[in-house]
Amino acid sequence: NAICHHWGVVEISDDVIFATRPFQKWSCRDLVQLAVALGHGRIGNNLPLLKTIYSEALFKMSHTNEMFQSWELTVLLWVQARLYLTIAPVFQDFAKAVPKELMNRIHASRQQPLSIESIGLGAQEQANLAWSLTVLEEYETDESVSILQHIFQAAAVASSSNKHVIDGNRIIQLEHAHQLWQAYFILKTDCPAAIENTPQWFCDFLQEKWSLEKSKRKTSSARHQSLSQTLNFMGVAHYNEHDEDIDVAIVLKEDSSWTHTANTTVDEQSNPLHKVAVEFDGPHHFTLEADLPTNTVSDSLVQPHSMSPKRKPRALGHTVLKYRLLKGQGWTVVRVPYYEYDKIPFWASMERQRYLQRLLKTHASIRFSEVDVSKYKKIVANRKSRFD
Repeated sequence: NAICHHWGVVEISDDVIFATRPFQKWSCRDLVQLAVALGHGRIGNNLPLLKTIYSEALFKMSHTNEMFQSWELTVLLWVQARLYLTIAPVFQDFAKAVPKELMNRIHASRQQPLSIESIGLGAQEQANLAWSLTVLEEYETDESVSILQHIFQAAAVASSSNKHVIDGNRIIQLEHAHQLWQAYFILKTDCPAAIENTPQWFCDFLQEKWSLEKSKRKTSSARHQSLSQTLNFMGVAHYNEHDEDIDVAIVLKEDSSWTHTANTTVDEQSNPLHKVAVEFDGPHHFTLEADLPTNTVSDSLVQPHSMSPKRKPRALGHTVLKYRLLKGQGWTVVRVPYYEYDKIPFWASMERQRYLQRLLKTHASIRFSEVDVSKYKKIVANRKSRFD
């Protein structure tokens, strides 16, 4: 907020930001460092500041002699994907501009065969780039498809080289393998052209690394345990920490109308099944809650002067991508955000049951006493409870 106040960053249209350029004296490095700080801090609700950063980055890419390093462009795109910045035109334009710029640089390098390494992007930058484009669903343009093809081909070649094979085992950083597998899983359905030349052995290799990671034993959080205890009390059969990294898995017959009829065993072969993934999303799945400056217009000048109420947190990119991965595996995803569940006091067990009844459609009615009966009602967006 201090940066916004000092540099005159306010909630105005993208065109005005592009024309006034509050950060025009900032270097490319300064913009990247500020974006990275906001990304790591999960500060994604200050859209005026973020739009100003990306507007200036676009301006420098197209109208000035200042040049971002290729890795700096991938970092800016990673921040955009991490904070899941998609709602403003400037973010959409930037996500399209980066693959185009990188492909122009690859062709300008005149290296044969064309290689993404020729513009200084290493394994980490390549994995981040593939992950970011997948999160932002930016794989419709020819440049995006070409970049993704280069990334997967380069990763496969690197993994098969002698220096990356020890005692017959291929060596790749797990973080990179996981990012590439997530991208591959989504792209094979949404954009097959982006991975059509990827060797099958490499796809199998990535899947193996992903499966090993997801099979590790996990510890449930206190919130997760509280949710599970409430479901047990309500008689809803479920499975904690499912193999697919699902917090709470509920498996139903397709003809089931209520989740309290869930199966007591997970048998993927006993068709038909309806699979519900209940994801308890804690604070680190969302942007940071923060007060933001509001604006007044006086004498044709827009000036920040006061603080607005906290905006509702937005899901981060890795959380959005996880939902898409689960849906691609046939799961229906139901989110339990912390800012809804936490406001129900721990002693209000009946209220928690009401909340889960409506969120998960557990029962047609729950009788707490002769006079207190909770009838099922479909939960509505932006709902308020007695604890708001």
